[in-house]
Amino acid sequence: MYRLVRIVFLREEWTMRKYLILCSVLMAAMIILPLTVMEKPKKTVIVSNKPSVNTESDIISVMKSESGKVEKTDIKEYTVGALAAEMNLESHDEALKAQAVACYTYALYCKEKANKDDLNGADISDDSKTHQGYLNNEARKKKWGDKYDGYEKKAERLVDEVLGKRMTYDGKPILAAYHDICSGKTESAKTVWGEDIAYLQSVTSDGDRLSPDYETTMGYDKDKFLSAIRIIDGVELPENAEKWIGKTDKTETGFVRSVEIGGTKVDGNDIKKALGLPSRNFTISCKDGRFTVKIIGNGHMVGMSQYGADYMARQGSDWQEILEHYYTGIKIE
Repeated sequence: MYRLVRIVFLREEWTMRKYLILCSVLMAAMIILPLTVMEKPKKTVIVSNKPSVNTESDIISVMKSESGKVEKTDIKEYTVGALAAEMNLESHDEALKAQAVACYTYALYCKEKANKDDLNGADISDDSKTHQGYLNNEARKKKWGDKYDGYEKKAERLVDEVLGKRMTYDGKPILAAYHDICSGKTESAKTVWGEDIAYLQSVTSDGDRLSPDYETTMGYDKDKFLSAIRIIDGVELPENAEKWIGKTDKTETGFVRSVEIGGTKVDGNDIKKALGLPSRNFTISCKDGRFTVKIIGNGHMVGMSQYGADYMARQGSDWQEILEHYYTGIKIE
């Protein structure tokens, strides 16, 4: 009997212990679980190297020069379209990135400076003669044809790497002028446009001399030359064509300031326009009534040389080094 009672007692004692253990576990769970549920989840922070884009301030409106219509674009689409219009996509990646930054910077400069009444309210036009070229997606497909997919991916990839980057001087976007080929040394803004701009000085551009288009020659017979020159006011020519061309005033790089034609001093830019020359670095000669014009380079020769930029890239320079070489004292932000 005692043993039976003892067994029953022990069983009841063990049951009580299990009950107490279970109660302890439940109480602990009641305390811990609410705290776990109430704990705020940790935020996942994504770090990006790309600059932030303000969707309002970074919209660029472009006036189509042919129709006068205005097309609004975001900065990526605009930069891709300007790059496509202004530079050969076969160029080196670093040169293309430098060009992309120059295109975007120039658009920002125009956005601040442009007379929007002349642009139907736009920031810039797509006319490369007055502003800079721009090709929308449809125009890029037409230009590139079968190469569209590859070129489009390349342009987007390179633009993504420099998206939003701009060149500034004294905190403002610069007039990021550029051209095809120079004489081996760029011209200053003061020489070409008569305005001294601190960041547009003459710098060396050694690779340009290697371009297959470095020098071109154009020929005119007497009548054709006379017809072209007659559009310049104040020029009277003698009968003897050998005496039409007089003294030429050039810079040390060969940039023509003026030429005496028929005894009249004519501005080099007026001659360039009249004869349809690719640059103002030229020499005119006449023999047996036929005129020969030898031209060096292509474009106004101010700012970045595109051929020179490509040459620098192939020699190991990155896009920042290229821009800092051609634009004196600028900051890249």
